Amino acid sequence: MIQYLSGQDKPICRKLWEEAFPEDSKTFCDYYFQEKLTDNRILALVEDNGENGPKQVHAMVHRNPYLLSVKGCRWKVDYLVGVATQKEMRHQGFMRRLLLQVMADMRREQMPFCFLMPAKEAIYRPFGFTYIFRQPQLSLEGEGVQKGENINGDTPDGMAAEQAAVWMNRWLARHYQVYALRDEAYVRRLAKEIASENGSLALLYGGQDVVGVLGEWGYGRKVQRLLYGDLPYVQEKGDPKPAIMARVISLEAFVPVIRLRNPTQGEMVIRLHLSDPLIPQNDGHWIWHLNGESSWIERAARRQGPEVMAQAIEDGGQDMQEKPLELSISQLTAWLFGYEVPEPALPYAALVEPLQGVFLDEVV
Repeated sequence: MIQYLSGQDKPICRKLWEEAFPEDSKTFCDYYFQEKLTDNRILALVEDNGENGPKQVHAMVHRNPYLLSVKGCRWKVDYLVGVATQKEMRHQGFMRRLLLQVMADMRREQMPFCFLMPAKEAIYRPFGFTYIFRQPQLSLEGEGVQKGENINGDTPDGMAAEQAAVWMNRWLARHYQVYALRDEAYVRRLAKEIASENGSLALLYGGQDVVGVLGEWGYGRKVQRLLYGDLPYVQEKGDPKPAIMARVISLEAFVPVIRLRNPTQGEMVIRLHLSDPLIPQNDGHWIWHLNGESSWIERAARRQGPEVMAQAIEDGGQDMQEKPLELSISQLTAWLFGYEVPEPALPYAALVEPLQGVFLDEVV
């Protein structure tokens, strides 16, 4: 059966995790199953053997919650990880069933979107996911930078963790409109995650001032897990790499953060025909009202379109179209996150302001 695992049943999916992700060390798995399972949800295909043996998880999707800042709004959004099926159970449609149920559940919860880090892009394209974030390649270059003491996620003294959270939120807010909010608990958990792969997390100082945060991990040669900071201490080297995919889940919950580029312009109305065969509540005809501060959207059945549109224009909107703007859910997602403008939306690129800057570097 397909079900969400109870707290006591969550650990039984570790066997599948270790089979599907052999690159993860035992210490990292220990961290994940001790820490992340305390507040996540796991939808799984479970075989209950009753008296004949323990339950078995044949396929799973982990919904790991994050509190994001999205253009100043606070959204609870799920990061999908641990998407896996036992080798002998693959190619039977189980993962599709899990993903469809997860998306339907998130839609009922009015979650604006969800995101994931794909092992293979092609797996998630059919489910409407598209890239929204390119990972910048940052390098520590400045002279005179000193590394502070390592932040320990297990120690009772939270001053360093709190200081790091405050600094990271300020740095992220200066550069991006979409990012996971940091607090002391977030940084403590991050420190544990990095330590689980024999790594360390520390503040960087330029004199007395905090100028960055550095995380390094790895058994043997250390690699950079994260680096935040600005010139002259940190600079970008190389081209950003596509890293995170997402898809809009609840259209009505998402569009209020989108507005017109010209804040003095009156309301504009866009007739939108959205194709989303996997979430029927998104699929179909919409009337999208935008102004210089925000936007909102209402359903318009095909046969009602002209009448509803005429009323919208009469109420003050500007009809900018001869025919509806036709987009798939992945095209809309890429556009609204500011990743790329799909060809059908090019006439609106100078009018509609998408989100400006995404930074999602979470691993699990």
